[in-house]
Amino acid sequence: MELRHLRYFVTVAEELNFRRAAERLNVTRPALSKQIKDLEEELGVTLLDRNTVRVTLTDAGNTYLVDARAILAHVDRAKVLAREVQAGRRGHLLIASVGPIAAGFMPEALKSFGDEFPDVDVGFVEMMPPDQLDALTKGQIHIGFAYGKKAALPRGFKSLRILQTKFAVALYHGHALAERKSLTLGDITRETLLCLGRESESKHCKDVRTFFNAEGVTHGPTRYIQGFDSLLTMIAADHGVALLPRILDLNRIHGIVLRPLIATKADLDFSMWAVWKDDVASPLVHEFIRRLKDRLPVPFKSPAAGMEGAA
Repeated sequence: MELRHLRYFVTVAEELNFRRAAERLNVTRPALSKQIKDLEEELGVTLLDRNTVRVTLTDAGNTYLVDARAILAHVDRAKVLAREVQAGRRGHLLIASVGPIAAGFMPEALKSFGDEFPDVDVGFVEMMPPDQLDALTKGQIHIGFAYGKKAALPRGFKSLRILQTKFAVALYHGHALAERKSLTLGDITRETLLCLGRESESKHCKDVRTFFNAEGVTHGPTRYIQGFDSLLTMIAADHGVALLPRILDLNRIHGIVLRPLIATKADLDFSMWAVWKDDVASPLVHEFIRRLKDRLPVPFKSPAAGMEGAA
């Protein structure tokens, strides 16, 4: 059975006349009659009563007509939807969540995208930065985020720098060091250092160690925290300090302050990149990236083919 059998049957059922139905379908009457007979034989039922005077639907034909129309309508909707998805008008877009750090660029981009593509379902996936490249490769997310300096990503990936700032010290507002206007790494050598990641080889932990080594000072005990929200909770509870990008708006998070970090040798630059798999990216990905790009400072508006130190 093919879709044309359903269309032929529905047309005959609407016209109750093989000649008029054949004219609508632009086929010969004998060919149409044979297609209906083939359908009846495959179903094992009589759909139409035919005589020299008129054509009528049997009870089975009336029942089958309802389902045939529903099937054809569903197929037509699926065709329209597929075309709209290919054109970037419908579908879904999964974006990795990067917590409060996205507050500076995500809301406006998301609103602009939603205004133009109201039928696209945008979802956010909680995911640690080290897991995002793998998730992009497997198609589990469409846009991820990472940080580091420029260099190569795996083949098929592209990136766009969306943030550039410096690392700062995040600490409990009642901490003695919170009274200072700025801090050095030497000021926090006795503090418990909170690192984002599952273990010591996470990108955040490696960067933090590099800062201390460059300044020639030793950091205190380290705790590894999974998830940005958990990290902020630990800081607000005075369970340690962390080095985080200064662009974070932590004033809204009760109990946390950011103090500028002063270093003589360590490179405290922080850059964040949007990352996507360009060789399989849908039009929706490019539309969202374009909206991110439109909201960036002018120097950031050149997409990079890759980046160094992707998380």
